[in-house]
Amino acid sequence: MKKSTLFIAPLVMSLVLFISISSFAVKHVVTVGNYFFNPSSLNVSVGDTMRWVWSAGSHTTTSGVIPAGAAPWDHQINSTNTSYEYPVTVAGTYNYVCTPHAAMGMIATFTASGFVPTLAVTPSNRNVTATAGSTTFTVTSNSSWTSTSNTGWCTVNAGGTNNGTITANYTVNTSVTQRVANITVTVSGLPDQTVTVTQAGAAPTLTVGPANQNVTSAAGTTSFSVTSNTTWTSISSADWCTVPASGSGNGTLTATYTANPLNVVRVATITTTVTGLPQQMVTVTQSASSVGVSEQSLSRLQVYPNPSTGLFRLDVGNLSDCEIRVTILDISGKNISSANYSGSGAYSFDLTNSPVGIYFIRCEADGKTAVRRLVVNR
Repeated sequence: MKKSTLFIAPLVMSLVLFISISSFAVKHVVTVGNYFFNPSSLNVSVGDTMRWVWSAGSHTTTSGVIPAGAAPWDHQINSTNTSYEYPVTVAGTYNYVCTPHAAMGMIATFTASGFVPTLAVTPSNRNVTATAGSTTFTVTSNSSWTSTSNTGWCTVNAGGTNNGTITANYTVNTSVTQRVANITVTVSGLPDQTVTVTQAGAAPTLTVGPANQNVTSAAGTTSFSVTSNTTWTSISSADWCTVPASGSGNGTLTATYTANPLNVVRVATITTTVTGLPQQMVTVTQSASSVGVSEQSLSRLQVYPNPSTGLFRLDVGNLSDCEIRVTILDISGKNISSANYSGSGAYSFDLTNSPVGIYFIRCEADGKTAVRRLVVNR
């Protein structure tokens, strides 16, 4: 089996070379007359054919000194044998004569040069859109050639012989990133030629859903589906609800939220951004707290003045027998300040450096909780 393979491989290569050469072969005609060959010297190429044609007299074309490996010849050229053809297979100088008339100067030569393969591929690059399609390159050659692509998304025809066309078929590019396919064209004995297909990236996309997730007052997580073909960033408007800072492609956006300490519903807005596209906004709506909030607990709790410019007092009544923890939260549930107090009476607070808006004053004492609403305006 190995011997057969070793024999067949050179045979195939020789056949390919012969086909390439013969496709560009030229037939050179020499007129044979009384005492002359016309023309008496020629430059030819390996693969060409010499053809002697009779015009007068009785002569021969007979090889003299010829290149090693070339086949000799001796053929009559007369009114009966009017022509003879000789295929040129070896490079070098060939001397030949008319045997009867050599002494009279009826001698001639031809010089055969070796076959020189050629290859040119144009253009060097094709720019194409992100959608699927095809494009072409022009091959100029006198030989058999092969073509290959270095990537699966761009395929080409395997090759051809002599002048031809390479057709490159490419798939859709779903990524926003440009991509390049290298197409290599090969002719034996010559440097490879490489051309490229440069495919543009797709337009960016972004969808986030659902528009809202309702959650309970207890701490937990909820998720949103992100559909995109590129990188994206996300941010939450509330400290009590956090999301990953970024992601890429299709994925899940997980929102983690803390327990709602207030007896009011609160909302966090999550904004997801892709460069060049409008922002996508979704929300997490958390139910009001249902744990330990009783308007009857700490019934003497009073906040005044309300509305306030920021300076206010908290009257906790006669609770001298227990410690009171007071926490001030903004409308989003963010803790502004907290401290422990003991004894009855009223305590002063200052929110003049805080923005105007709604705040919640939460008091915890003896296992009971009460919340008061404070409006700050100026």
